[in-house]
Amino acid sequence: MHDPILQLLIQIAVILLAARVVGKIMRWIGQPRVVGEMLGGIILGPSVLGLLYHGAALAMLFPVHKGGDPYPFLNILSQIGVVLFMFLVGLELDMKLLRNQGKALIITGGMSVAGPLVCGILLGLYLFKEFHGPGGNELVFTLFIGTAMCITAFPVLARMITERNLQRSRVGTFSMACGALNDVVGWCLLALVIAICTSDGLGTHKSGDPLFSAVMTLIWTVVFSAFMLLVMPKVLRLLQGLYERRGYLSQDTLAVILLLVLASSAMTDWIGIQPIFGAFLLGMAMPAESKFVRHLTEKLEDFILLFLLPIFFAYTGLRTRIGLLDNAHLWKICLLVVVIATVAKVLFSFCGARIAGLSWRQSGVLGSLMNARGLVELIVLNIGLTLHVLSPQMFAIMVIMALATTFITTPLLYLAYSPARQRRDQAAEDHRPIPGESRTLVTVSSPQTASGLVRIGTALLGAGTGKLCVLNLNNPDEQERRSKAFYTATDPVELALRQAATIDVPVSAVGLVSTDFASDIILTADRFDVRWIVLGGHQGLFAPSTLGHIADEIILHSNRHVAIFVEKNLRSVQRIMVPYIGENQDVGALQAADLISQRHDARVTILHVVKPGSHADSSGRLGVQSLVDRQFDISGSTRQVRFQVVESDSPVDVVVRESANYDLIILGISAQWQLKQTFLSRSQASVAEACACSVLAVHASVSATVPRAAPPQSDDMAPQSARLAGQS
Repeated sequence: MHDPILQLLIQIAVILLAARVVGKIMRWIGQPRVVGEMLGGIILGPSVLGLLYHGAALAMLFPVHKGGDPYPFLNILSQIGVVLFMFLVGLELDMKLLRNQGKALIITGGMSVAGPLVCGILLGLYLFKEFHGPGGNELVFTLFIGTAMCITAFPVLARMITERNLQRSRVGTFSMACGALNDVVGWCLLALVIAICTSDGLGTHKSGDPLFSAVMTLIWTVVFSAFMLLVMPKVLRLLQGLYERRGYLSQDTLAVILLLVLASSAMTDWIGIQPIFGAFLLGMAMPAESKFVRHLTEKLEDFILLFLLPIFFAYTGLRTRIGLLDNAHLWKICLLVVVIATVAKVLFSFCGARIAGLSWRQSGVLGSLMNARGLVELIVLNIGLTLHVLSPQMFAIMVIMALATTFITTPLLYLAYSPARQRRDQAAEDHRPIPGESRTLVTVSSPQTASGLVRIGTALLGAGTGKLCVLNLNNPDEQERRSKAFYTATDPVELALRQAATIDVPVSAVGLVSTDFASDIILTADRFDVRWIVLGGHQGLFAPSTLGHIADEIILHSNRHVAIFVEKNLRSVQRIMVPYIGENQDVGALQAADLISQRHDARVTILHVVKPGSHADSSGRLGVQSLVDRQFDISGSTRQVRFQVVESDSPVDVVVRESANYDLIILGISAQWQLKQTFLSRSQASVAEACACSVLAVHASVSATVPRAAPPQSDDMAPQSARLAGQS
């Protein structure tokens, strides 16, 4: 293949494919996606791909360029990706995490850095003669090993905390603070090591007087860091003000920020401490916890994480030759490095947390999380190889250590705090309602439906005292973004809270990262002891969807009432229709109508649809009328309940025709309404889809229902599943 552009495009395509596939596999077994992406890079290198056909496959896909860097194009793209990623890491670091932590943070954070640093230095002294790089500087080598040992990957730690839903717990916030402190101290140590390395003539910045060069490098580093953290925030606040006045992030503003990233990186490269530090400092200087930063992150993050970083992983994999570890002695050294790195980080973090006052379990969680090294470690190791601090063998050993310690973090976390124990702890929290209080759980995930779901959820509280619980679930595959403790204006939770505030109803908001939406909805409903679970069915009512399966699972396995709301410009709830066709769940629809009409003083029409010719059966009509009278208690209220009998062979046609005269139709879930989706095709239109007004489909749980009247006779008491697909 002689066309370099075509060759590069094929290489990138293979890299992206490998990163996604192996990342998916790692996510499937409960590991962070970054572990799979790191492993994908190793697979594409000489350690795995190079073994096929005696290296012919590797040579064909990644031919080596003679002279200089063997993979110059991948190197350039990977370096750009690392610079931009370090800018994101700086954005993600919220220095407010370090406030109000006091002595506990100093003890725990200090021990989690100092302990592994000392162990790494001692290990470096032991390994120097056999594994030093071409530079041959013992001080630089030992300091570098120590720094690599004490590094914690803050982005990986933050995502693990979010995926385990620990972000609002004490141990979660404290771990985030310790991770932030580790990151800052670790990068400062690395900058010091690089300054010493380059001043001694080992890197690209050589000097005739190493001591003078080192001092000047450190002085310039301190001055530039002070400028970035003290002066640059004022400049960036001007950009933030421009963003807030316009209401969006313009291309000009984004271009200015990217120029600042490049300029900062170029400045630190000129100083002699690697371009990544300039980007990192600029990220730290950005205004924290602002919509401006959130929007900026959303603009950059996907491209960096999905396109540029896999190239960096592949470039690292191409430089990693595990085959160099070709005897038992080298593998013993590799095992020693992994054990020391893991034990030192976990043990010193654990002891620091215990001294700071955390419980045994909390200390175990913190120690496990601090062991994650991930991508940040690979960045450090590549710098060591580029500056000739590490030999190729030592580089391979340290890459294995980065992979192993990150991989083992999840099992250690599960051992310290299992999901089952976490659920028991949450269930033990005092979330029981006070006597006479009713509760409704509303699941929100879309800004378009959040407000309507809150209105319906509040209405289902009835006329008494009540509380609304708003639940937002996120899939971990789509959650790999930085964790922030604030919501944006378009966030469904924020919109739900605003709507609840206008209605003046107490509300609790819960955000969870979940791999099983139905189970977590049921567990949250049990945790808060709610009576109703409200789901959304906004669009695509017949398309196969996640929500259809979720609704089925909740209906089948929960002992709560379930309501699925399809909103169509619901402004007020004054006119309610409840179609009655004699199905089991019609009683649940009557109960929901009773509660909603209590809240809104609405007029309720019970539309009794009967077969043609049965209009004269007065005894049947009287039985239904009696059931309605017992279900609705309208004494002392202005509510009106009207009973209407209609003869028709098609209840669907009747309800659709009458829907234009109502604000809300409440249906008991049954096969008559064609609410259940078909897999291959649809032959009839669903009532929820065809009606002119909003529709609430209700399934009343037998165990949660206190019946006011005997249900209509039926041979089948099993709950019927409703698949109202769409956005909740």
